[in-house]
Amino acid sequence: MIKYKIDNRTLQLLNAQVNLTETFNHVLRTAPKRECLAFRLKVERGTTESTFVVALGSERHTLTLTNDKKTHLKLADFIEEIANGPFDASNTSDLVHRPHATREYGRFEVSDQQRVFELVHTGGVLSLDMGFDYPLQVALHRTHSRPGVTTILSIGNKSPHTRCFTAYGTDIEIYGKVIESINHLAAAATPAAHAA
Repeated sequence: MIKYKIDNRTLQLLNAQVNLTETFNHVLRTAPKRECLAFRLKVERGTTESTFVVALGSERHTLTLTNDKKTHLKLADFIEEIANGPFDASNTSDLVHRPHATREYGRFEVSDQQRVFELVHTGGVLSLDMGFDYPLQVALHRTHSRPGVTTILSIGNKSPHTRCFTAYGTDIEIYGKVIESINHLAAAATPAAHAA
């Protein structure tokens, strides 16, 4: 089944457009082949709630939402559901693409923190799922001349965000520096439409 997705640029536009009363034209695209599906969005902004009309071909769909910080994310989920059909939690291919409104970027679980601490002690490679489309890759090489690690952090595919540094000290001090860098990289990789 073809899955149309709203890209980060369109999410940023929706973030601004939910605060206006106007009609806007947008395009949904599929990931591998970049097939296009145009739609028109009519926004009627009220003081406490807004009404959105999505026109996709000859179909018209209406949604009314209260005005809050995640309105644009809920609207994005609604538009994607119109284009792709309803979200099915029992379908494993639907689980790969989580709804925008429920995503948590930069989620760093305690179990992952423990795995990073063990990696600092031994060296090696680790993939962390922090809620992004791609895992955050952590590679640590233990230095032998003095106690330390050379660290490479990367997230992304086409033009990844990366960090590379060498840290010296005890395992606890090194772990603190690696965790801080992971958190900074996760903040940098968070799409702007979700960062607020």
